[in-house]
Amino acid sequence: MKRIVPVLLILTLLLASCSGFSLFGFGDEPPPPPNSIEIVDFGIYDGNTLTLQTESVPKKLGTTFGFHFQVTKPEGGQANIRIITTSPGMINPAKKEVEFKTETTDTVQVGVQYNCLFTFEQEWEMVSGDWTLEVVAEDGSSAKKTFQVYNPQ
Repeated sequence: MKRIVPVLLILTLLLASCSGFSLFGFGDEPPPPPNSIEIVDFGIYDGNTLTLQTESVPKKLGTTFGFHFQVTKPEGGQANIRIITTSPGMINPAKKEVEFKTETTDTVQVGVQYNCLFTFEQEWEMVSGDWTLEVVAEDGSSAKKTFQVYNPQ
């Protein structure tokens, strides 16, 4: 019993010191900065109009899918963004190589709604599997959505 008391005392002190770090803010990770990109809606579109909110997309020529987004910071300003489309791998016949990722850059107005969409315009683009569309701002904020492209019956 005499041996247990010092061990319990040491464990109690260690526990109290760990709790003290939390109490005074030591050891806590800083909260992540608020995201400056918001997804407004997502799914399948006809033109610029959302027709079906879904993450499942049939493989069909003319189908447009993705999301609308807006940048919220810096207030009243502009933001430089990258739009990244990742596919399971499309074989571009003009280049005779597999394309897994495309990336474009743009400058957008804060508070205005923009498109992050993909339309199947060519037969070779229609690849089943996971497609990820992502917008990344220069402050590191991002918004992304993954869609499952499938063969319709």
